[in-house]
Amino acid sequence: MKIISVETMRSLDRRTIESGIADEVLMERAARAAYAEMRGILDRRLPPHFRRRFAVIAGKGNNGGDAYVIARLLHEDGQHVAVFATCRPSELKGAAAHHARLLPEAVPVTVCTQLPAAASATGTVLIDGLLGTGTAGPLRSPYDALVRQINATALPVVSIDVPSGINADTGNAEPESVLADVTVTMAQPKQGLLTPPGRARCGILRCVDIGIPSEFVEEAEATGETVFASDIIPLLRRRPAAGHKGTFGRLVVLGGSVDYVGAPMLAGAAALRAGAGLVTVLLPQTARALCTLPLQALIVQGIPDDGSGFLTNASVSALAPVTREAQAVVFGPGLGTTTPAARLISEVASVPAPLVIDADGLRWLASRPDLCLRTQATVVTPHPGEMQVLLKGFGLATLATSSREEQASGLARKSGTFVVLKGLGTVLASPDGDVAINASGTNALATAGTGDVLAGLIGALLAQGFGPWDAIRAGTFIHGYAAELATTGARSLVADDLLDLVPEAMRHLSPFS
Repeated sequence: MKIISVETMRSLDRRTIESGIADEVLMERAARAAYAEMRGILDRRLPPHFRRRFAVIAGKGNNGGDAYVIARLLHEDGQHVAVFATCRPSELKGAAAHHARLLPEAVPVTVCTQLPAAASATGTVLIDGLLGTGTAGPLRSPYDALVRQINATALPVVSIDVPSGINADTGNAEPESVLADVTVTMAQPKQGLLTPPGRARCGILRCVDIGIPSEFVEEAEATGETVFASDIIPLLRRRPAAGHKGTFGRLVVLGGSVDYVGAPMLAGAAALRAGAGLVTVLLPQTARALCTLPLQALIVQGIPDDGSGFLTNASVSALAPVTREAQAVVFGPGLGTTTPAARLISEVASVPAPLVIDADGLRWLASRPDLCLRTQATVVTPHPGEMQVLLKGFGLATLATSSREEQASGLARKSGTFVVLKGLGTVLASPDGDVAINASGTNALATAGTGDVLAGLIGALLAQGFGPWDAIRAGTFIHGYAAELATTGARSLVADDLLDLVPEAMRHLSPFS
């Protein structure tokens, strides 16, 4: 999906209105779509006592108009709702004035420069409709004070289009800017929502279709690419009715050690949940005796390890009989920080199938960058620390302080690999120069083992025949979306929980899952 500037978004709105869609109709569409997305997230993530009432905080412009529509929809759904506005409804103009007039009299409107106590009562959800894309510098009164109050309430906050105070082009957060838990942006994502520190203030980020004609979007200038649900849904096509386990791919996960028995188990189980037909985990024989299967369908084999509990050159002889039948291989989860085994990594690099390298496998790769010269696709999935090791190993240390996009793109071109640089706004890059920012995910993923799940997801998609660019986009988005669906809350989610959430995420995205 295209990332665009504020001016391009205004141009798209203008062209749509000029094509015959009234501005008040466009606003209604936008707000309805945002409302449906917002309610879906809140109803799933918040228990009832956290959403007993809604305080809609409305500004003077079109963002305020969206807020009035949402207040009306909340009332129509039987919710307790009140509007707190920076101006009288009679002072609004255009479509915003139209929708303010449609607000039922039963919904109270309080004009204020400070939020009254009623706006922050326990159990309230705050709807930020103050400024949207209208921020271009430090906030003036009363917006600065209102934003400070919103952030001080410790209540759930939903921002409409853009968290107020964020520059939608640069992502700069002014001294006062809303810290949202959910942001629902309209039509196309704005550059500032995918650029630090703006992304860090959006919470869960969703983008909704508001009816901009597709030909207008195709002609619009992009500032980058991002990955939302609409990009992934077409990739999750119907599976063949006569398919069998061979049809859906054989994946091999190679990793594990006596120190990290669970990592390859998580990767293998995630691959099964993502649709791989048959998954085999190969790990050191000594470690095999210590592992517990997360799923009985997972095939786990111990291979020679010289009694060390780690993969060594002695493991090489056991690889070829298994990997030569695989449609994809995942290497590295739980490998441990032992000295790289030269023959082993050479054998892994020579497997005749797409290869995903994760965790300590990346450190082994950094010691032998020449092994990326493969005929099949290679995917690397570093977190920021591992990325620094890879940059150094591939002679790209000068990129250490560059942007995440520059790091990922530079490594992809130099190494010929597909790069998944993990973190808030995971950056995806291909050797051909494609770069995209993943929009899904929450800080619930900041816990041990979630990277192993991601490696398994990508491996499963490769084994099912996805091209590497589609596999890293779909795998990364599904991984993040699964975390968004968690009812455990961000603090309590563990990697094991994702194994049950991956199928749910895929089912939400596709009726064919």
